Amino acid sequence: MRVKFKKDLKTGKFYEEQALKLIQKKYPQAYIKDGYYKEWDIYIPELNMGIEVKSDAQHKSTGNYFLEYYCRNKASGISTTKSEYFFIYLDELYIIKTDTLSDIFLKYKGTNKDKIGGDDKKSLGIIIPLKELKYETR
Repeated sequence: MRVKFKKDLKTGKFYEEQALKLIQKKYPQAYIKDGYYKEWDIYIPELNMGIEVKSDAQHKSTGNYFLEYYCRNKASGISTTKSEYFFIYLDELYIIKTDTLSDIFLKYKGTNKDKIGGDDKKSLGIIIPLKELKYETR
């Protein structure tokens, strides 16, 4: 478990760095919020706005994105973020408004798309078909 956590952390940091490079082309003061910070991963002072950066290693085998909302007996992910946008790195980059993801979350919460998942099956989340994510980012 510890090895997987370290690998996942390294992957997360990689995608945060990728997102930061992209954002800094237009907003050079943007920075990564170090440590655990549930409100957002990247802050853009020029816009007074936060960005959440996510990926899903299982998306290729499932065809879905797992949108976490609860982990280890605490609200997390979409339930706690204060970001304006999610940058979701899968086979391509999906940039989607947090409000749009929240609407999808509410649509599927309590349905057969509301699943247990994540590390050690300690998370709850909504599985969103990649086709739906693609549609929402157009």
